[in-house]
Amino acid sequence: MPSHRKLAFLNGILCGEGRQRECRIRATKVTMQVDELMPSPPIAYANLAIVDLDDFPDGNYEVTFDGQKELLTKKNRHYLARQ
Repeated sequence: MPSHRKLAFLNGILCGEGRQRECRIRATKVTMQVDELMPSPPIAYANLAIVDLDDFPDGNYEVTFDGQKELLTKKNRHYLARQ
């Protein structure tokens, strides 16, 4: 199944630790072509990064964007994916 990758910037909502804000996300948009007859191929995002700085404390967060939700942990000013 072929796939196409390209850099994408998205708007999202970051919330957790009793806080919420809008944020900008940089991600790799992965489009998978299942069948030429499919009107819109499935889309996934990889390598997410919150690109704007904030004063949120270290802790657990979730970011919602483009109808998806990802769990993150903030540690030392960086948001990392968690499971």
